[in-house]
Amino acid sequence: MGASITRKLSSQFVDTWKANHANVEVDTLDLVTDPPPHLGPQHIAAFMTPPDQRTSAMTEALQVSDRYISQIEAADIVVIGAPMINFSLCTQLKAWFDHITVAGRTFEYAAPGQSRGMLFGKKVFVIEARGGDYAEAPVSAFDYQEPLLRMLLLFLGIWDTSFIRAEGVRQRFDEVEHIMAATEAIIARLAA
Repeated sequence: MGASITRKLSSQFVDTWKANHANVEVDTLDLVTDPPPHLGPQHIAAFMTPPDQRTSAMTEALQVSDRYISQIEAADIVVIGAPMINFSLCTQLKAWFDHITVAGRTFEYAAPGQSRGMLFGKKVFVIEARGGDYAEAPVSAFDYQEPLLRMLLLFLGIWDTSFIRAEGVRQRFDEVEHIMAATEAIIARLAA
């Protein structure tokens, strides 16, 4: 974890934000040290069962989801550190999204084939670290991380999202200092 680029840049963003904004309360969620469980049959059954009909096992299965949903509902600003793993999200971040994407809580069905997100009014900053450089075609076609993150957030009703990328940090070894400095400059500007 000591070499985690997203951890370093996310912490820098939060520290800069706190230094530039009054009355900031930070609630940290570390999905590496406290990973969410992957959804199982008990979670799915609980999501599909009306609250007043859930068994105690179902209620217990939803405790993690309820905690994550309450946390994001209370947030005005959300900072997500997202390393690219095999062209997509890390498993912990995907599991977190699975826990917070709950019909009737964070989105609702509006009509057949239509849904509406319910987490309005939040600003999200996604800090991505990528070993390769996926900024331009043809390799941009391999970027399943950012389009998936954008879609998941939009589905939940979160429209105001900024992506900050440290791109190519394992591919362009001789440019890592420049890549990091450029990313840190973007963070300094956006968190000011």
